[in-house]
Amino acid sequence: MGRFLLAGCLVLAGMAGVASAEDTARASIGGSRLSAGDDVTLDEYIPGNAFLAGGRVQLANRVGGSAFVTGGDVTISGSIGRKLYASGGDLRIEGEVDGKVRAAGGARLRSDVAIAGGSVDMEGVVGGNLRVYGDSIFVNGTVYGDLEMAGESIRVGPDAHIAGGLEYRSGGTIVIDPRARIEKGIEQRDRDDRGWLGKAGRGAKRVGGAMFTLGVVLLGTLLLLGMPGFSRDAAGMVRREPLQSAGMGCVMLVGVPFAIIVLMITVIGIPLALMMIFGYIVLLMLGYLVAALFVGDLLLERLGTEKFNSLGWRVLFLLLALVALSIVRHVPLIGGFVILLLFLAGIGAFTMRSWKGIRQKEEGAAA
Repeated sequence: MGRFLLAGCLVLAGMAGVASAEDTARASIGGSRLSAGDDVTLDEYIPGNAFLAGGRVQLANRVGGSAFVTGGDVTISGSIGRKLYASGGDLRIEGEVDGKVRAAGGARLRSDVAIAGGSVDMEGVVGGNLRVYGDSIFVNGTVYGDLEMAGESIRVGPDAHIAGGLEYRSGGTIVIDPRARIEKGIEQRDRDDRGWLGKAGRGAKRVGGAMFTLGVVLLGTLLLLGMPGFSRDAAGMVRREPLQSAGMGCVMLVGVPFAIIVLMITVIGIPLALMMIFGYIVLLMLGYLVAALFVGDLLLERLGTEKFNSLGWRVLFLLLALVALSIVRHVPLIGGFVILLLFLAGIGAFTMRSWKGIRQKEEGAAA
């Protein structure tokens, strides 16, 4: 992971790579590969780490290091030498992973695995312990270690083979097929079991953190691919109107929660308040993305107009900007302050650009 972050810093300092297509960009630093675009395919051996993002992503060869993969449609048929972090609207893992996994799907996974999601189906092979957190869980594969599950609906299929023990916590139903093999017994944990809850909470936090990061990258990729003009205008507002953007960001950051509280007090406004809570969370994510887009576009402009107008290069530099911001955040004294300013400016720029788009539509309809 340290080598990957170092590679990101080097790329931000001076890009070394070539565009493989108009809307696909890639860069190689040492043995690591970074690729982004609408359709990304990695079909050659990479001795280092691989960072892939796009609308459709296919990892079809071996990665010697770790792989960070996110996209709308993700297929991993190659093997991973170290860790795998994967997120996608449609995610398939068909290869072998030697290290830990933060993902979902049926695969042969040689080490400990943690999976979190609304609905989780596991029909592959896990070489170590397996921890699963979700509303609906179905396990019908082989686990060579212990299996721990927490969910509302839990099913263990007839082909399940658990070499260790099975521990579960469920407020709903659990169905274990009599043909399933569980070698070291079954133990139920109470809902108020603090030890279990603490362990499940720590596991869910680790998995949630990794998946949240990948989700942010996926959202940013979709924003660039789906609304390239909007994303460029919003990022440009941070540069053209920094004070106004930061001021609007402060207003939205404080004002929206206040409005939500007022609506909750009125009781009749509770449905609207719940919708605003969801919108507020999305706004915070998009604000951070706009800040990262501003940083990425600012650096990309130095490489020339052709690359700046390429969606693939913009996606790639968004990824690198997110890496850079995560590093800056840990700089003593000024790091947190810089991130806060960029965050506020990003929220404000997104809000102003959205309002501008609404006004333009209204004026067009009136005309």
